[in-house]
Amino acid sequence: MRCPKSYITILLVLFSFSCQQHTPTTTDKVEVPAGVPGSLAWRMCGTYSGLYSKGLITLAINYISGSTASGYNLHKGLRRNINGPVELKGGQLNFVLKEPGGNPYDGTFYLSLDTASLKITGKWIPVDSTKAHAGPLALSRKQGTEERGYDLWNSDLGTLFFTNDGTCRLEYYPSADSSNSQMITVRGNYEEGGDSIRIDWQRNSRTPVLNMRLEKKPGVEGTDSTEGHPPQLQGNGVTFTKNIAG
Repeated sequence: MRCPKSYITILLVLFSFSCQQHTPTTTDKVEVPAGVPGSLAWRMCGTYSGLYSKGLITLAINYISGSTASGYNLHKGLRRNINGPVELKGGQLNFVLKEPGGNPYDGTFYLSLDTASLKITGKWIPVDSTKAHAGPLALSRKQGTEERGYDLWNSDLGTLFFTNDGTCRLEYYPSADSSNSQMITVRGNYEEGGDSIRIDWQRNSRTPVLNMRLEKKPGVEGTDSTEGHPPQLQGNGVTFTKNIAG
């Protein structure tokens, strides 16, 4: 049986169209999300602190491998783990980092990290908008989590410690006899600017306010007629005196 020429022509056209549709060429471009190179991932891991909405927050990126990142954040003394995907796009690392979800105030961070300036911008969106409100973030890189040498301060409230990652803590004993009581720790985030330090404390019954601003006062050298003192931090009716190591 001989096929009509018109029928053969139609088959050839369909075959040619099918090949054009399904055969890739060397000029085809397929968009594939870029994983983060190991050398860049290592440099971008670290601690970033700054503003969340009108408050302070510290965010630590501990792990970046390929397209996955994890770490934790500290806000008003509450620490929450975060993890999720990361994508390298140009000079930006774009993160979507979720908190566990076991706390009614958990949510998701949508962040962009500039690999040149080491600054993070983005936003946080709560899972439950009736419990918390979304807010913008602006963070910068900090130089580690170790305590700042002998940078600790004493007052009637307790002893105040600062660390390099933008967090601080106040330690005190609830009774005068420390041998029979357990030490209590109040945690917070701080921001240092010029001659003052701002602290956002976790909810507690120890500090006079939750949002504290302390002014730096230089030390005074004593004389025969006046008593000197080390540097001080003063504000909200509290005076912290710097502990001078011997």
